[in-house]
Amino acid sequence: MRSPRSLLRIVPNILIARLGLAACGDGASAGSDPALLDVASKAFLGNNITVDDKPLRLVKGSQLRLSFDTDSIGATGGCNSMSGAATWANSTLRVADDSLAMTEMACDQPLMDQDAWFATILTASPTLSQQGDSLTLVSGSTVIVLTDEETAIPDASLTGTTWTLESIATGDTVSTVPVGVRVSLQFNHDGTLSANLGCNTGRGDYTVSETSISFGTLATTKMACEPPASDVEQMVSDVLRNDVDFVIAGKTLSLAGRDRATGAPSGLTYRAETP
Repeated sequence: MRSPRSLLRIVPNILIARLGLAACGDGASAGSDPALLDVASKAFLGNNITVDDKPLRLVKGSQLRLSFDTDSIGATGGCNSMSGAATWANSTLRVADDSLAMTEMACDQPLMDQDAWFATILTASPTLSQQGDSLTLVSGSTVIVLTDEETAIPDASLTGTTWTLESIATGDTVSTVPVGVRVSLQFNHDGTLSANLGCNTGRGDYTVSETSISFGTLATTKMACEPPASDVEQMVSDVLRNDVDFVIAGKTLSLAGRDRATGAPSGLTYRAETP
Protein backbone atom coordinates (compact mmCIF):
# COMPACT_ATOMS: atom_id res chain seq x y z
CA MET A 1 0.00 0.00 0.00
CA ARG A 2 1.18 3.52 -0.63
CA SER A 3 0.97 4.42 3.06
CA PRO A 4 -0.86 3.30 6.23
CA ARG A 5 -3.33 6.13 5.58
CA SER A 6 -6.08 6.46 2.99
CA LEU A 7 -6.35 2.72 2.68
CA LEU A 8 -9.82 2.49 1.24
CA ARG A 9 -11.33 3.98 -1.85
CA ILE A 10 -14.70 3.32 -3.42
CA VAL A 11 -14.58 1.55 -6.76
CA PRO A 12 -17.22 2.93 -9.12
CA ASN A 13 -19.11 0.67 -11.49
CA ILE A 14 -16.94 1.46 -14.50
CA LEU A 15 -15.97 -0.32 -17.67
CA ILE A 16 -12.31 -1.04 -18.28
CA ALA A 17 -12.18 -0.51 -22.00
CA ARG A 18 -8.55 -1.55 -22.14
CA LEU A 19 -9.65 -5.12 -21.41
CA GLY A 20 -12.45 -4.95 -23.93
CA LEU A 21 -14.98 -6.61 -21.60
CA ALA A 22 -18.61 -5.79 -20.86
CA ALA A 23 -20.02 -6.56 -17.40
CA CYS A 24 -23.74 -6.53 -17.98
CA GLY A 25 -26.22 -7.03 -15.16
CA ASP A 26 -28.89 -9.69 -15.32
CA GLY A 27 -26.82 -11.94 -17.56
CA ALA A 28 -27.84 -15.36 -18.76
CA SER A 29 -29.29 -17.52 -16.02
CA ALA A 30 -26.80 -19.75 -14.28
CA GLY A 31 -29.56 -22.29 -13.94
CA SER A 32 -28.91 -23.22 -10.31
CA ASP A 33 -31.32 -23.61 -7.43
CA PRO A 34 -30.52 -20.90 -4.82
CA ALA A 35 -31.02 -23.50 -2.10
CA LEU A 36 -28.04 -25.41 -3.51
CA LEU A 37 -25.60 -22.51 -3.18
CA ASP A 38 -23.19 -23.36 -0.37
CA VAL A 39 -20.74 -20.47 -0.38
CA ALA A 40 -20.91 -18.81 3.06
CA SER A 41 -17.53 -18.85 4.83
CA LYS A 42 -15.87 -20.18 1.69
CA ALA A 43 -13.38 -18.77 -0.80
CA PHE A 44 -12.99 -19.56 -4.48
CA LEU A 45 -10.15 -18.80 -6.87
CA GLY A 46 -8.97 -19.42 -10.41
CA ASN A 47 -8.27 -18.02 -13.86
CA ASN A 48 -10.76 -19.91 -16.06
CA ILE A 49 -12.52 -17.06 -17.91
CA THR A 50 -14.25 -16.81 -21.27
CA VAL A 51 -15.78 -13.86 -23.10
CA ASP A 52 -18.03 -14.61 -26.08
CA ASP A 53 -16.92 -18.25 -25.69
CA LYS A 54 -13.27 -17.24 -26.18
CA PRO A 55 -10.64 -17.69 -23.44
CA LEU A 56 -9.50 -14.56 -21.61
CA ARG A 57 -5.98 -14.65 -20.21
CA LEU A 58 -5.29 -12.88 -16.93
CA VAL A 59 -2.02 -11.10 -16.17
CA LYS A 60 0.69 -13.75 -15.97
CA GLY A 61 0.99 -15.25 -12.49
CA SER A 62 -2.29 -13.79 -11.23
CA GLN A 63 -5.68 -15.26 -10.45
CA LEU A 64 -9.06 -14.11 -9.16
CA ARG A 65 -10.24 -14.76 -5.59
CA LEU A 66 -13.78 -14.39 -4.25
CA SER A 67 -14.75 -15.11 -0.65
CA PHE A 68 -18.12 -15.09 1.10
CA ASP A 69 -19.01 -14.26 4.68
CA THR A 70 -22.51 -14.27 6.19
CA ASP A 71 -23.58 -11.03 4.48
CA SER A 72 -20.48 -9.75 2.68
CA ILE A 73 -17.87 -10.66 0.11
CA GLY A 74 -14.14 -10.19 -0.26
CA ALA A 75 -12.27 -10.31 -3.54
CA THR A 76 -9.06 -9.59 -5.38
CA GLY A 77 -8.28 -9.33 -9.05
CA GLY A 78 -4.58 -9.94 -8.51
CA CYS A 79 -3.39 -6.85 -6.64
CA ASN A 80 -5.71 -5.01 -4.23
CA SER A 81 -8.27 -6.46 -1.83
CA MET A 82 -11.95 -5.54 -2.13
CA SER A 83 -14.78 -5.99 0.35
CA GLY A 84 -18.42 -5.00 0.69
CA ALA A 85 -21.81 -5.98 2.03
CA ALA A 86 -23.58 -8.34 -0.36
CA THR A 87 -26.37 -10.87 -0.86
CA TRP A 88 -26.65 -13.79 -3.26
CA ALA A 89 -30.30 -14.72 -3.05
CA ASN A 90 -31.97 -16.14 -6.17
CA SER A 91 -28.53 -17.02 -7.57
CA THR A 92 -27.68 -13.35 -8.18
CA LEU A 93 -24.81 -11.59 -6.46
CA ARG A 94 -25.79 -8.09 -5.38
CA VAL A 95 -23.26 -5.79 -3.73
CA ALA A 96 -24.71 -3.12 -1.43
CA ASP A 97 -24.77 0.37 -2.94
CA ASP A 98 -23.35 -1.07 -6.17
CA SER A 99 -19.82 -0.46 -4.92
CA LEU A 100 -16.85 -2.09 -3.20
CA ALA A 101 -14.18 -0.74 -0.88
CA MET A 102 -10.70 -1.39 -2.24
CA THR A 103 -7.22 -1.06 -0.75
CA GLU A 104 -4.81 1.26 -2.56
CA MET A 105 -1.69 -0.85 -3.00
CA ALA A 106 0.26 0.28 -6.04
CA CYS A 107 0.82 -2.47 -8.62
CA ASP A 108 1.72 -2.59 -12.29
CA GLN A 109 -1.01 -1.00 -14.39
CA PRO A 110 -2.22 -4.26 -15.99
CA LEU A 111 -2.93 -5.70 -12.52
CA MET A 112 -4.72 -2.54 -11.42
CA ASP A 113 -6.83 -2.64 -14.59
CA GLN A 114 -7.63 -6.26 -13.81
CA ASP A 115 -8.73 -5.30 -10.28
CA ALA A 116 -11.06 -2.66 -11.67
CA TRP A 117 -12.46 -5.04 -14.29
CA PHE A 118 -13.22 -7.69 -11.64
CA ALA A 119 -14.87 -5.02 -9.47
CA THR A 120 -17.06 -4.11 -12.44
CA ILE A 121 -18.11 -7.74 -12.85
CA LEU A 122 -18.92 -8.12 -9.16
CA THR A 123 -21.03 -4.96 -9.00
CA ALA A 124 -23.01 -5.82 -12.16
CA SER A 125 -25.24 -8.40 -10.41
CA PRO A 126 -23.72 -11.53 -11.96
CA THR A 127 -25.57 -14.81 -11.67
CA LEU A 128 -24.05 -17.63 -9.65
CA SER A 129 -24.16 -21.39 -9.99
CA GLN A 130 -22.32 -24.06 -8.07
CA GLN A 131 -21.45 -27.62 -8.91
CA GLY A 132 -19.29 -29.53 -6.47
CA ASP A 133 -16.16 -27.46 -5.82
CA SER A 134 -16.79 -25.13 -8.78
CA LEU A 135 -18.49 -21.74 -8.67
CA THR A 136 -19.50 -20.05 -11.92
CA LEU A 137 -20.20 -16.31 -12.32
CA VAL A 138 -22.01 -15.17 -15.47
CA SER A 139 -22.25 -11.50 -16.45
CA GLY A 140 -23.39 -10.87 -20.01
CA SER A 141 -21.00 -12.78 -22.27
CA THR A 142 -18.39 -13.15 -19.53
CA VAL A 143 -18.16 -16.49 -17.71
CA ILE A 144 -15.80 -16.98 -14.76
CA VAL A 145 -15.27 -20.44 -13.26
CA LEU A 146 -13.61 -20.59 -9.84
CA THR A 147 -12.61 -23.52 -7.62
CA ASP A 148 -13.08 -23.90 -3.88
CA GLU A 149 -9.83 -22.66 -2.36
CA GLU A 150 -9.62 -25.60 0.05
CA THR A 151 -9.53 -27.91 -2.96
CA ALA A 152 -7.27 -25.75 -5.12
CA ILE A 153 -4.79 -24.93 -2.34
CA PRO A 154 -4.75 -27.29 0.65
CA ASP A 155 -3.99 -25.55 3.95
CA ALA A 156 -0.30 -25.31 4.75
CA SER A 157 0.93 -26.83 8.00
CA LEU A 158 1.56 -24.41 10.88
CA THR A 159 4.68 -26.31 11.89
CA GLY A 160 7.64 -26.89 9.61
CA THR A 161 6.63 -24.03 7.29
CA THR A 162 8.52 -20.77 6.82
CA TRP A 163 5.94 -17.97 7.05
CA THR A 164 6.84 -14.58 5.54
CA LEU A 165 5.04 -11.43 6.72
CA GLU A 166 2.91 -9.69 4.08
CA SER A 167 0.84 -7.13 6.03
CA ILE A 168 0.30 -5.59 9.47
CA ALA A 169 -3.07 -4.48 10.85
CA THR A 170 -3.43 -1.89 13.63
CA GLY A 171 -6.99 -0.86 14.41
CA ASP A 172 -8.65 -0.15 11.07
CA THR A 173 -5.31 0.41 9.29
CA VAL A 174 -3.61 -2.26 7.20
CA SER A 175 -0.15 -1.70 5.75
CA THR A 176 2.19 -3.85 3.69
CA VAL A 177 5.73 -4.66 4.77
CA PRO A 178 8.17 -2.00 3.50
CA VAL A 179 10.44 -2.98 0.63
CA GLY A 180 13.69 -4.46 1.87
CA VAL A 181 12.33 -5.50 5.29
CA ARG A 182 12.06 -9.26 5.78
CA VAL A 183 9.99 -10.71 8.62
CA SER A 184 9.40 -14.43 9.04
CA LEU A 185 8.26 -17.09 11.51
CA GLN A 186 8.89 -20.79 11.80
CA PHE A 187 6.97 -22.94 14.26
CA ASN A 188 9.10 -25.99 15.02
CA HIS A 189 7.63 -29.38 15.84
CA ASP A 190 9.26 -29.36 19.30
CA GLY A 191 7.24 -26.33 20.46
CA THR A 192 9.98 -23.77 19.81
CA LEU A 193 9.67 -20.72 17.60
CA SER A 194 12.26 -19.10 15.32
CA ALA A 195 11.59 -15.50 14.25
CA ASN A 196 13.12 -12.86 12.03
CA LEU A 197 11.58 -9.62 13.31
CA GLY A 198 12.80 -7.33 10.55
CA CYS A 199 16.21 -6.55 12.01
CA ASN A 200 16.80 -8.76 15.04
CA THR A 201 16.15 -12.48 15.26
CA GLY A 202 14.60 -14.34 18.15
CA ARG A 203 13.71 -17.71 19.63
CA GLY A 204 11.04 -18.72 22.07
CA ASP A 205 8.34 -21.21 22.94
CA TYR A 206 4.74 -21.46 21.85
CA THR A 207 1.66 -23.47 22.72
CA VAL A 208 -1.04 -24.01 20.14
CA SER A 209 -4.69 -24.97 20.52
CA GLU A 210 -7.29 -25.45 17.80
CA THR A 211 -7.82 -21.72 17.27
CA SER A 212 -5.16 -19.83 19.25
CA ILE A 213 -1.44 -19.60 19.88
CA SER A 214 0.15 -18.60 23.18
CA PHE A 215 3.66 -17.18 22.82
CA GLY A 216 6.28 -17.45 25.55
CA THR A 217 9.02 -14.89 26.12
CA LEU A 218 10.95 -14.24 22.93
CA ALA A 219 14.73 -13.96 23.41
CA THR A 220 16.14 -11.70 20.71
CA THR A 221 19.45 -10.30 19.49
CA LYS A 222 20.16 -6.67 20.39
CA MET A 223 21.10 -5.02 17.11
CA ALA A 224 20.27 -1.33 16.77
CA CYS A 225 17.75 -0.89 13.95
CA GLU A 226 16.67 2.12 11.92
CA PRO A 227 13.17 2.80 10.55
CA PRO A 228 11.30 1.32 8.83
CA ALA A 229 12.76 -1.98 10.08
CA SER A 230 12.59 -0.86 13.72
CA ASP A 231 8.94 0.20 13.35
CA VAL A 232 7.97 -3.12 11.82
CA GLU A 233 9.93 -5.01 14.48
CA GLN A 234 8.09 -3.18 17.27
CA MET A 235 4.66 -3.94 15.81
CA VAL A 236 5.49 -7.59 15.20
CA SER A 237 6.99 -8.01 18.69
CA ASP A 238 3.87 -6.52 20.28
CA VAL A 239 1.65 -9.12 18.60
CA LEU A 240 3.96 -12.03 19.40
CA ARG A 241 3.89 -11.19 23.13
CA ASN A 242 0.17 -11.87 23.31
CA ASP A 243 -2.14 -14.83 23.04
CA VAL A 244 -3.52 -14.57 19.51
CA ASP A 245 -6.22 -16.21 17.45
CA PHE A 246 -4.93 -17.81 14.27
CA VAL A 247 -6.41 -18.99 10.99
CA ILE A 248 -4.68 -20.82 8.15
CA ALA A 249 -6.37 -20.51 4.77
CA GLY A 250 -4.39 -22.16 2.02
CA LYS A 251 -0.97 -20.52 2.05
CA THR A 252 -2.02 -17.66 4.36
CA LEU A 253 -1.57 -17.48 8.15
CA SER A 254 -3.47 -14.75 10.00
CA LEU A 255 -2.64 -13.84 13.61
CA ALA A 256 -5.18 -11.62 15.38
CA GLY A 257 -4.62 -10.03 18.78
CA ARG A 258 -4.96 -6.67 20.53
CA ASP A 259 -2.58 -3.82 21.21
CA ARG A 260 -1.54 -4.02 24.87
CA ALA A 261 -1.58 -0.24 25.39
CA THR A 262 -4.76 0.76 23.56
CA GLY A 263 -6.74 -2.48 23.30
CA ALA A 264 -7.19 -1.85 19.58
CA PRO A 265 -7.25 -4.90 17.28
CA SER A 266 -3.87 -5.79 15.83
CA GLY A 267 -2.82 -8.56 13.53
CA LEU A 268 -0.24 -10.01 11.18
CA THR A 269 -0.76 -11.79 7.88
CA TYR A 270 1.92 -14.22 6.71
CA ARG A 271 2.28 -16.31 3.56
CA ALA A 272 3.88 -19.73 3.36
CA GLU A 273 7.11 -19.74 1.38
CA THR A 274 7.18 -22.13 -1.55
CA PRO A 275 9.86 -24.78 -1.00
